[in-house]
Amino acid sequence: MITGKKFAEQARSEKYDNIKYAQADCQGFVEKVLYDSGCRKPDGSAYNWKGSNSMWRNALSWKGTPEECKERFGEIPLGAWVFIVKYDGGEVEKGYHDSEGNAVHVGIYVGNDETRDSTRNAKRDGVGYRPLKDWNRIGLCKFLDYSVNNKDNKIDRSKEIINYFRSLLDELERMITE
Repeated sequence: MITGKKFAEQARSEKYDNIKYAQADCQGFVEKVLYDSGCRKPDGSAYNWKGSNSMWRNALSWKGTPEECKERFGEIPLGAWVFIVKYDGGEVEKGYHDSEGNAVHVGIYVGNDETRDSTRNAKRDGVGYRPLKDWNRIGLCKFLDYSVNNKDNKIDRSKEIINYFRSLLDELERMITE
């Protein structure tokens, strides 16, 4: 399993510096870094969620606010996924009828209160950095190992492993029923 630290180091790579938003939106950037760091589906293909809302709901073993993350783990682990989640009804528009909110943006925590994401706005077009304070939710990807870079090593790996095998079983079940 790829470590959160390796994932964060990959996200910092200069190879992403000139990627424009049209080439990789926020979801595409996170998926590209995941693939480039060696994290792939069991068949070797890249993960491809249906936007940041799908990532928020389907790719995480833990999620909460930055404060909850620091309280639970002592720090925000390198490689954690950062989200901007709004409670504006946009999730219903996208087909989600739950209380999870509308995840409108996703990025990667790379350390030192800094994140990396892809966005298009008045300040930039594509991959760049922004401060951690710009995000209101944190998620730990169930396909990454955060235990080695967490100083208190409080992350319960058993839940991550169980969720990983559940996703494999779900994928196998889908393939059998098709």
